[in-house]
Amino acid sequence: MRYKLFAFLLSLSLQLVASQYNSTIIELEAKLFPKMMLLSEDIDKNSSVIEIFIIAKESAEYSAKLFQKNIEKNYAKRIRNKNFKVTIKAFEDINSHPDAIITLYHSDNEIQKIAQWANKNKIPSFCYDPTDLENGILASLYIGATTKPYLNKITINRYSFSFDPYLLKLSKFYN
Repeated sequence: MRYKLFAFLLSLSLQLVASQYNSTIIELEAKLFPKMMLLSEDIDKNSSVIEIFIIAKESAEYSAKLFQKNIEKNYAKRIRNKNFKVTIKAFEDINSHPDAIITLYHSDNEIQKIAQWANKNKIPSFCYDPTDLENGILASLYIGATTKPYLNKITINRYSFSFDPYLLKLSKFYN
């Protein structure tokens, strides 16, 4: 009986964490993040495969899979004649350098560690929640009357990230 109660409470808590992500926002970000990523001059344009890691905790696995599924659906495994691979990973399990990362559901301290690692390695980082820009993540989306890329000007300057001028002109900046 205790096992069943524990399993029920665990599944309920996982569903509550997963529900904090809005599927419409995930769908929108899954369309725009890969395009923004390709406007970063820090991505190796000569690489035949562009690798994106979705860094998520187990409690956000449903949302991470939704993100992955939407990216793959939107781009049919190709972005601007480039093959790409989307992998869901826990931060602790990363042992290689992807071309870009997307973060989901981490504490501020964890986001800071992820952002610091990504920035030092010149890996463009994107987040679901624009408040994570405060912790060093490079980009997100501003969703208001209009939807605009939201770039972290402090991180761009500190780590010398470069973007296509079109993206810079179009974006709102977090200072």
